[in-house]
Amino acid sequence: MTCPAVLSAYDRLHTHGPRSLADHELITVLLGPASGSNSTRDAAHQLLAKTTLAQMAWSTPEELQGTPGIGPVRAAAIAAAFELGRRGAWAPPRRGDRVLDPARVWELMRHVAHAEREEFHVVLLDVRGRLIKTARIAEGSLTQCPVSPRDVLREALRASAHGIVFVHNHPSSGDATPSADDVDLTERLRAAAELVGVLARDHVVVAATGYFSFVEAGRWRL
Repeated sequence: MTCPAVLSAYDRLHTHGPRSLADHELITVLLGPASGSNSTRDAAHQLLAKTTLAQMAWSTPEELQGTPGIGPVRAAAIAAAFELGRRGAWAPPRRGDRVLDPARVWELMRHVAHAEREEFHVVLLDVRGRLIKTARIAEGSLTQCPVSPRDVLREALRASAHGIVFVHNHPSSGDATPSADDVDLTERLRAAAELVGVLARDHVVVAATGYFSFVEAGRWRL
């Protein structure tokens, strides 16, 4: 038997559209019919009591299963729904697209902001600033990610890249503001890139709250 809460949410969705539903009602519809202690309405409320919608959007199915009433099938459905939403609304640059604007780098690497540990990536560009590929160079801990210029530039040379954008995340604080160590690393990477003939274009720090671009901030010394 279908739970009344699900029917009510379904009716409102069909009559007034999905934007008329509250967060827990949307999740209730997504979870589907159930009854008793495993009701979708209770599960939806408990899920939202544990985490924000923004955090839920990047949670793994395993993390979602920690909530009563959310088993493997429901957790997979939630994760899939958020991924479909991202694919429909978020159009990151593809190979061959120009990626010179820091905002475009942010769109391309936004997913890295939600990694559990610090990661260091590179965005490799051709002579016209078009995307060749991205590559993860290193993964560290929650607060640091040691990386050597040699490892960073090896990938650029393999791809015959003309330009490179350095990217790393700040998972612990959610604040993209670079640290003193980030500034020092940026200078060392730029100097190493110049030695091997690769044009360093920017260093973008990504976090859950947004991004920081050394170029945009006027901290990219020419």
